[in-house]
This record gives sequence, C-alpha cells and structure tokens, in this order.
Amino acid sequence: MLVRLIQIEKAAGASLIDLKEIYVNPRHVISISHDVQANKNLISEAIKAGFDENVSFSRMVLQEGGSSRVITVVGSPSLINEKINTRQVLRG
Repeated sequence: MLVRLIQIEKAAGASLIDLKEIYVNPRHVISISHDVQANKNLISEAIKAGFDENVSFSRMVLQEGGSSRVITVVGSPSLINEKINTRQVLRG
C-alpha cells in the first residue's frame, strides 16, 4: 500500500517553497532522519504557507532501482515512521 506524504522543496535562490503530494511505497524507504537544515531554512516559509509553527521536516532516502533519492517531507521522523508502518485492515 502506498503512503501519502507532503514533500517540500525550495529551489536555490527562490523565495517560495513548493509543496507536492507524493505517494511512497514503504518497502522502498531506506531511512528517515530529522532534517536539521530544512528545519533551520524552511520554517518561516512553511509558517507563511499555513503550517503550524511547531512543524518539523524529515529527510527520507528512497530506493529507486539501482540508485537512491533523498527528499524532504513534512513531519517528524517518528510521525513518518508511524504513517509508513500503519497497516490497514480491509473489510469487505
């Protein structure tokens, strides 16, 4: 099952952040860590975009074929881990 997350990016020299809704396969997650750099640099822009002042960001490494990709997502590592490891029981 894919997990819905919000990816946050800020292009070099840009004044605005870009938010993207992404769906991640939990089997492709290599690691999740606290993104110190994003928490320093993006917090004021995130608040302007409507996020709570206590928002935090995580650095997520994803396996993509023979390579890996690093993204920054909204939420603490524990929150992201909880979302990824929640199993949904289907009734029907």
